[in-house]
Amino acid sequence: MKGRPEARRRSASLRIPGQPTVSGSSRERAATSRTNKSIKRTDRMEANTLLEQARALIQAEGRAVTEVAEGLGPPFVEAVRLVAECPGAIMTTGSGTSGAIARRLAHLLATCGMHAFFVHPADALHGPSAAVAPGDVLIALSKAGKSAEINHFARVTRERGGKVISLTWKPESELGSLSDVVLRLPATVYAEGEGVLPFGSTLAAGALCDAICLAAKTLRGFDLATLAQTHPAGATAELITKH
Repeated sequence: MKGRPEARRRSASLRIPGQPTVSGSSRERAATSRTNKSIKRTDRMEANTLLEQARALIQAEGRAVTEVAEGLGPPFVEAVRLVAECPGAIMTTGSGTSGAIARRLAHLLATCGMHAFFVHPADALHGPSAAVAPGDVLIALSKAGKSAEINHFARVTRERGGKVISLTWKPESELGSLSDVVLRLPATVYAEGEGVLPFGSTLAAGALCDAICLAAKTLRGFDLATLAQTHPAGATAELITKH
């Protein structure tokens, strides 16, 4: 208790003449306010940068998909006929993001009544490729076309009487040489962040796979009545019933 008056006297002696008295808590609030204003300015700048970056990427990806559409020709028709007229199994394969697109393609083809399934290229090296029979079709997705596992799978498929369709941005690659039909993907780097992250190429490959599925479905005469039988659940089923 005796020390408090002395502490107040020391505090008073430190005050600057002519300046308003500011308590510690007031100084803290003022500092916090200045910090918050600075953060808000930074947030606005970051938000603008993020929006600009996102818009540029989406626009670039749109150009990549457009490039795929403009590049369609006789090889696409040949590939679609191989898929639609396949008397056996349609296998899709790919690694990484290409594998994700290949898996999605297998699902779409199966949904449209085709005997399609995904085979991981690494698994194909351990026996499953023995199931390949004459007339089967392998659809292989590989950006550079030099994945050893995928190329081995393609080679075995050809040796066992199957057909190989490749989706790659390098038709001159080893995978291209092992293929019956090569569908070229655009070698775009503007949609891929220095060409490292597979943004644009993945979207372009997905669009090309969608086109293959749609065209094959058309050739096979797959209709909504069949889809209603095999797809009775989810939002898709609700859309079918409306038709």
